[in-house]
Amino acid sequence: MDVEIHTLSTEGTLWAFTEQLFPPKPPYAVQVADFRPYFVGYVELAGEVIVESRIVATPGSLRIGQPVRLITEAFAPHGDVVTFAFTPDGSSTR
Repeated sequence: MDVEIHTLSTEGTLWAFTEQLFPPKPPYAVQVADFRPYFVGYVELAGEVIVESRIVATPGSLRIGQPVRLITEAFAPHGDVVTFAFTPDGSSTR
């Protein structure tokens, strides 16, 4: 099987989202005492693929179809591991 590297866009469109208000079941890496609600959603990247991701935003600021951009975010409150996420992109002209 041939495999090729393909770079995906760092900008996309928010396709769907929800707010996670309770800690996920174990083996989630964050302790219940450190849990903070967060958004998770699907982002369409330039018509190529839809990815699931954390969405970094304030409550009430998200809407389906809005432009988002890739960022990095701390995976856990007390660690040095980062993960990818998306956040609303107010500078986009889409």
